[in-house]
Amino acid sequence: MAPSRSDAYRFLAAAIAGLPDVAPKRMFGAEAFFTRHGMFAFLLDDAIVLKLSEAEQTRVLDEGIGRPFLLGQRAPFGRWVEIGITGHDTAARAFLLARSAHTFAQAPERDGPRRRKPVTRRRKPGRPVSS
Repeated sequence: MAPSRSDAYRFLAAAIAGLPDVAPKRMFGAEAFFTRHGMFAFLLDDAIVLKLSEAEQTRVLDEGIGRPFLLGQRAPFGRWVEIGITGHDTAARAFLLARSAHTFAQAPERDGPRRRKPVTRRRKPGRPVSS
């Protein structure tokens, strides 16, 4: 039986899915939210993780609203910030930040699609390793 979700979780999932150009997907047991230029949020049972602009991330961390999202126990993961959602007040604040993350994700970081660097030389297949 699946664990029941809190009201704050359900509120955030519905509100974020209602933003323009948002596609929710299940990833690694979490509800992830994508827009044109990639993922901008995902929901855990008691927290939301958002990719914020550098200024917004600094503000959230300085005010103690959230903490850096960590890979493992010590490695922060880019501009991703984890914010607890335990009640209606924290869920409302988290949604405002999710809208900010959505707006940030809507603007491409660079103009146009990524371009691969031209290959200047081809690698030759390796020789078999002899023992």
